[in-house]
This record gives sequence, C-alpha cells and structure tokens, in this order.
Amino acid sequence: MLAFTSLSDWVAPGSPAIEQAIRRASSLGYESWWQRCAAVGFCANPVQSSAYDPQLGRRVAVMIRCGNRRAAICPSCSDLYAADTWQLVHAGAHGGHHGMPETTADRPQVFATLTAPSFGAVHTSSSRPGLPDTACHPAGSGKSRCPHGKALRCNAIHTSNDLEVGQPLCPDCYDYTGHVLFNWNAPELWRRFTIALRRAVAAHLRGIGVDHDAVRVSFVKVAEYQRRAVVHYHTLIRLDPVESDDRTSDSAVSAVELAAIVRQAAERVQLPVTSAAGIGDTSSESAIRTLGFGTQIDVQPLTGADETGKPGLARRVAAYLAKYTTKSVAEFGIAARRISSAAIGELDISAHIRRILSTVAELATLPGNTAMLGWLHTLGYRGHITTKSRRYSTTMTALRAVRHRWRICRADQPERVGCQDNSCDEQDWSGGAPELTDWRIDGAGHRSDGERLLVHTAALRAREHRYLARLDASQNSGASP
Repeated sequence: MLAFTSLSDWVAPGSPAIEQAIRRASSLGYESWWQRCAAVGFCANPVQSSAYDPQLGRRVAVMIRCGNRRAAICPSCSDLYAADTWQLVHAGAHGGHHGMPETTADRPQVFATLTAPSFGAVHTSSSRPGLPDTACHPAGSGKSRCPHGKALRCNAIHTSNDLEVGQPLCPDCYDYTGHVLFNWNAPELWRRFTIALRRAVAAHLRGIGVDHDAVRVSFVKVAEYQRRAVVHYHTLIRLDPVESDDRTSDSAVSAVELAAIVRQAAERVQLPVTSAAGIGDTSSESAIRTLGFGTQIDVQPLTGADETGKPGLARRVAAYLAKYTTKSVAEFGIAARRISSAAIGELDISAHIRRILSTVAELATLPGNTAMLGWLHTLGYRGHITTKSRRYSTTMTALRAVRHRWRICRADQPERVGCQDNSCDEQDWSGGAPELTDWRIDGAGHRSDGERLLVHTAALRAREHRYLARLDASQNSGASP
C-alpha cells in the first residue's frame, strides 16, 4: 500500500519541490537519470553507487534498490516485497508453481489469527463491509465507571480511521506492563505454540492409530500491529506427507480436525515471565506473570470451494497476508529507526504510544531487560514480520534470483522467447552482461525534493497501471484480483 494516494498528499501547491522537479526534468542528463530510476522501480531511497564498466572503459552511475518493506518509507520496494510475499504464500497454499506440487492444494490447511489478550478496555470500530455499525462501548454493557472514576462507556460509532480507535478508555486502568511484556515475548510465545501444535498433531495421530511421523507441520506467519499497538499473528498452517512431497495425500487429519487442534494448542500454550512489582524499583520483589494468546482466536479451515474453486480462496489468503507485510509502526508516528529513551517526550505521538514507550524504557532498567532499549522503535516487539517453516514454500531469495535472471536476460536479448517463461538457464543470461568492477557507494536517496517528487509520482502511476492490468486479467479469467 502506498503512503499517499495523490500528488496533493505529498507536496502542497506552490511548493519549491514543483519548481525543482521542472528544473530537473529540463536539465541535461535527465534521460540517463530517469532510466536509472526506472531500472530500480522508482525506489524512493536508492543507494547511489558507481562502478567501472570495462565495455565502456569508464565509470558509470548505478542505482540499487533500498529494499525496504515499509510502505511509509519506500512505496515501490514495499509493493515489490508484498508481491514476493504473495507469490510465496500462494505457492504454499495452492501449489503448481515455484517448485510446489499441484497436490499442495489438497492438503489440510488452516488460516488462523492469534491475538493478544485484553489489557484494558479500548475504543473500537465496528466498521466492516456488510456489517451494521454499532456503538463503541454502549451503556449497560458492564461497569459504568472504573476505580479511577473514568466512564467505561462510549456511545460513539467510530470509523476505522478514527484516531481514537485503539486508545484506552482509562489509561490508568490499562495494563501497560502486560502490553509491553506480550510484545517482547511474542516470538517466544509463537515458538512454544509451534512446539505444542506439533505435539498435539502427533497425539491426535497416535489416538487414531496412525504413525505420528506420517505428517509434517508447515506454516507461514505474518505479524501485525493492532490499533492498540500490540502484536498479533496471522498464520497459514498446512499438514504435509513426509514420504513424498509431490504425491496426493489422503491425510488422516482433515482440515476441520486440524483447525480444532490449532485452536487447542493456541489456547493451552503459556509462557511464565518475570516482572517487577514496582517498575523502576530494582529492589522490589519480582512477580511471575503468565502470558498467553487472547480468547479471540480465529481459526478457519480451508475446505470446500467457492465459485472460483480453492485457488480463488488461496489467492485471497495470500493477498491478505501480503497486505500486512508493508505495514509498520509509522502509523503510530514512530520512524523506522532506533530511538533514544530521552527522546520519548519530544515525539509527536499519542498519549497511549508515549505510555507504551515509557513502559519499555522503565522495564529496561530492571536486571535482564536492558536489551529492550534497542527495540523502542518497534514498541518492544523483537521478532520478524514474516517467518515460515523450511519446507512451506519457496524462499524470498529464490524469487529474487528468478526476477534477477529474467531482467538480465530481457535486457541483453529481449527477443529471446525463453525469457518470457523464466526458462533461461545460467548460460543463457550470464554470458552477455558485462561484469562491473571497482564498486563505490556515493550516497543514498535523491538529491532534492524535486527528484523525490518525480520518483514518487512515477511509482504511484506504475502501481496504478499494475493494478489495472491485474484487474483486467482477473475479469477475463473470472478470478479475484
């Protein structure tokens, strides 16, 4: 998703950037600069480098993609990262491409969302397609006031983009310590969940008289920040036959049974952690707190077929997961770089996010928690956004290698038919390209707001063209875009 939708969202009318863009577009060397920008997909923060070209006998300027997955930093690279994620997830859910057998779609699969528990009442939005809007916390739904005298009701109907959504009704009642500890320990909680899931599958197989080593658990996981700034996981879990990866598997476990096993494992997994009775007081007695996933666990078996069949369902799940890989803490007003605890009071953020950052900094003063200071910029979450088991699907490295071969083959010999179906082997594409030497890094990013304006608008236009092309192709094929 792009960080802006129009030119007016990025630059105000009459801005000096417009004059700079006009001056750059009419300057000498604009064509070669524009070709370099196009070669990196109009990356917003390319690495400016140079290298010696033996074919030309001189140094040439070369741009390298920044490769950032965050849409708020580089719309172009984040769009490419989301596309690669879609390919990875779709290959693992549907099969038939990127080395995954076509029988993959017939294996038991479950799409699950593992949420964090409640740390206190927060403002919510009920804006969902096809669902009626309801009040945030209507009167009569519970206690009217908290121990601090704050009203625990809100009759407003919040829209999905309302800034109040995710903010606690009473900040003094909200468990910020539990919130931060969950973010910090979420990767370990997920690891324990995968262990519990494999054990639960093995126990189920033994219970029905089947060898517990007959199937293997594979998964892909994407982390997302909820509006209350706590992490939850979207995951696609699949059971694979161990003997052969390309044969049709009559699994002893159905998708419905797998969904029940996943829910059982998620509800039972627990992680005891040590916290302090008084944050910031190292002499206070330590307390043991048990973390676990919340009660709002959503588990959906991927069974049956709709009008477009199971491939259509796999496409939607892949698009759903790929969408969240481009999100970041930027929507909370935090830059994607490390910050100091001394700068918390100066950040332009909500009171809720400031309390979270302050809690992270306070917990970091306790013995054994000093590493938390290095993760202030992620609100205490220290895990990866996307992870997968080894055999779930292809890898990002393999996808990028295929694209790299295709681009080189297309640039050197565009008339070759083999380049259109990715059938070029190493000898086809490596021999004709000159090998650049003596690489140097000259900087990063573009030189002026005018150049950034030209690149951002070109990236937006390219994305619109890709979307329209996908929409046209999906309408012709009858599949979802």
